[in-house]
Amino acid sequence: MEKQTIQPFLTVANYHFIEQQMHKILQALATTKDKDVISAVRDIVDGDITATLMLSEAEEQLIRQVSNVTSREQGEAYLEQLKPYVVPFKAVTANAVKSLFKKEKKLKLPKLEEIDFQQVCYLAWNDLGTHRRYVIIEQDDQLKAIKGTFSTNTIKGVCSICNRLSDVNLFTTSVKGRVAGTFKNHSNYICADSQECNQHVTDVEKMQAFFERMTQ
Repeated sequence: MEKQTIQPFLTVANYHFIEQQMHKILQALATTKDKDVISAVRDIVDGDITATLMLSEAEEQLIRQVSNVTSREQGEAYLEQLKPYVVPFKAVTANAVKSLFKKEKKLKLPKLEEIDFQQVCYLAWNDLGTHRRYVIIEQDDQLKAIKGTFSTNTIKGVCSICNRLSDVNLFTTSVKGRVAGTFKNHSNYICADSQECNQHVTDVEKMQAFFERMTQ
């Protein structure tokens, strides 16, 4: 890979998408010796990346190198070299979290010092004592937040954030209705493990659509 002359241009979700595409190639290499099949998978990956990511010519040359991966070790090295091109999630401070949840008198803060913001598409944490989950996303260069109750009943289902089959729990928010003094509840199933969920978000628009559904 070339020495970096390109400014960071990938979202964290873009990075996860490329990682997902690379695993398709590795899966093909692990399950067949048919060169035509492997070549076809490489072409599909190449096409999916071109169709999904809006890239300059230099950026495209950089990303399309994923199609040349021939081993897991090479793939891991490629992903490591790709990290400098990832735009991290907007840095969050304790004061910023408190300002986003002003009405929470006893807000339990996440362990911000343990978070790699270059690896998360959204920030979420639980307060086990109140069965609440707090979620912060970044949209239009602004931090937006929601909170809701998080059921303890875990089932297999499709997560409304990462759109993957996983262990999910029901997340319910309550927002003010149009009539004064009324409220509306919105419920969706999301991953029980928000850290694992983060690693599978490949489409920011779907994640933002979830946020809109839960807050309107």
